[in-house]
Amino acid sequence: MYASFILGARPVSLGHLAADYRVADYLRQEIAFFESRLYKMGEQGDCAYEHALSRAYETLLRERRQQLAQLPA
Repeated sequence: MYASFILGARPVSLGHLAADYRVADYLRQEIAFFESRLYKMGEQGDCAYEHALSRAYETLLRERRQQLAQLPA
């Protein structure tokens, strides 16, 4: 169950406001991390490893943004 959360399962808070804020903060922190890593690598990187890592970060970034958008406002 824990691994599925890390791999992109939608966070569920069951409507608890404090949990919603924590989930939103966590997602914003992850988004900021992925954006900063992509910026430091120069968006695409210099080698095959960095190209692959860049694609993975872009995928995770897109997923986290979608998860953040799905949270109740």
